[in-house]
Amino acid sequence: MKKILTITAICLSFAKIFAQDNAQFTQFHANRLFYNPAATGFSDKFLASLTYRTQWTGSPNTAARPNFMLLNAAQYFADKRSGVGLSIYHATQNVQRDLQVKLSYAYHLQVQEESWLAMGLNVGMFSSGIRDGVPKEGGIRDETYNMSDLGFGVEFYTPELQVGVSAQHIPVVLGSPEARRNRQHTHFYYYGTYFYAVDNEWTVIPSVILRNSSIITNVDAVVRVSYLNMFQLGVSWRRDAVSILMGFSFEDTYSIGYSFDIATMGMRGTRPSHEIVLNYRTQLLNNQDTRLQRLGPSNDF
Repeated sequence: MKKILTITAICLSFAKIFAQDNAQFTQFHANRLFYNPAATGFSDKFLASLTYRTQWTGSPNTAARPNFMLLNAAQYFADKRSGVGLSIYHATQNVQRDLQVKLSYAYHLQVQEESWLAMGLNVGMFSSGIRDGVPKEGGIRDETYNMSDLGFGVEFYTPELQVGVSAQHIPVVLGSPEARRNRQHTHFYYYGTYFYAVDNEWTVIPSVILRNSSIITNVDAVVRVSYLNMFQLGVSWRRDAVSILMGFSFEDTYSIGYSFDIATMGMRGTRPSHEIVLNYRTQLLNNQDTRLQRLGPSNDF
């Protein structure tokens, strides 16, 4: 019982940090739209993904385990050279409940025969709520803050390379004074992925992302190996965890990615974390652009 109370107290002490920091998805390469609106519509196909992440699985205090869900969807429109997307993000831990909904737009400019530069913007709302069951003026403490959310980013990509930079939660906040005081910190992201074809069957895919805000700076480095563009196996490192990744793609329409994180620092006895990503791709529109050569990016999880 004492151990459970100790873990609960520590988790509650981090509630403010949790509320002000974005999820650190291990499979960030499969969620570029979440980090950078410029990734909206980088493929001619309609793309949709669902990510679920649960941390510290098996810890005695189930309420203290952070859980994250993320839905991304995007479509490219060749006649407008533009992509339109939607991201819905939900996070829970202890008494904290966060919801973020964003619409994104990106314009894609061909700079060379097989090189594109995309510029993107996302706008939406962020809602943060607390319900802790503690009596407050005769009732239960139940507070919710709603505020606007804004992000901007740029991405350069070719068939072999993806490089991007973005700023999320830019401090142009509409809402009550309390909501503005409790807004999320501005986050900056810098990332890159390179697809190195060893031969017709094997591809090595290194990726890196730097996440920076006023409360946290972290770097993720991932190396994956792809076979026949169907099977993937990889390892990932960041300062608080090492991870094993695997993925499978079926007929270039469905794919699934999984990561298993082992904590290397933090609370003593911290349990592993799990993350799963489901992807769906389909050709909804005729996106043949006769004026420009449109890329067909490598299948990625």
